[in-house]
Amino acid sequence: MKYSRGFQRIAIHAIHLYDMIKYNFHVYGRENMPEGGAVVCANHTQWADPPMLAVAIGAKHDIAIMAKKELFEIKGLAPLIRSLGAFPVDRGAADIKSIKTAIQAVQDGRKLMIFPEGTTKNAGGEAKEGAAMIALRCKAPIVPVYISPDKKFRSRVNIVVGKPYMPERLGRGKDAYREVSDDIMRRIYELKDTIEK
Repeated sequence: MKYSRGFQRIAIHAIHLYDMIKYNFHVYGRENMPEGGAVVCANHTQWADPPMLAVAIGAKHDIAIMAKKELFEIKGLAPLIRSLGAFPVDRGAADIKSIKTAIQAVQDGRKLMIFPEGTTKNAGGEAKEGAAMIALRCKAPIVPVYISPDKKFRSRVNIVVGKPYMPERLGRGKDAYREVSDDIMRRIYELKDTIEK
């Protein structure tokens, strides 16, 4: 199956309903989501984060999803997630093809979903540099999003969409990407305080 914008819209509405039933679910700052292409970055602690982030972005936006290639090796799952806008990335290599796909998605005006931490096992760890590289190359805004951890049945789940900002290249090469990546994660976790205060 190929990407279907209509199917993506329906799926986001269905997931939103599911989240409202299963959790005490709240999205703050959705009005901060800009029009046009952007790189949407969130923290990642549980499997439920990607669909929740799609709900936070909203069905009105065309979403592209950078997902680990291992998901596409699960029988029956690959066609489904492709139809929802996902494409594979090899986290253990310099995956030029996926970077080009991501850049094209942003240039086409889509919201690119990325979890800079890469995996739930790295929650709170050093961010990977792909999001920074893509945003800088596209000259696209970054939208930081905080998703509360410890999601259990009927627990309160807060998603905070921060204000978009244009990343600034402060150094050269990988040093520039490292600084922007660290800044992304700092901005994401700062959003936690806006709810708890």
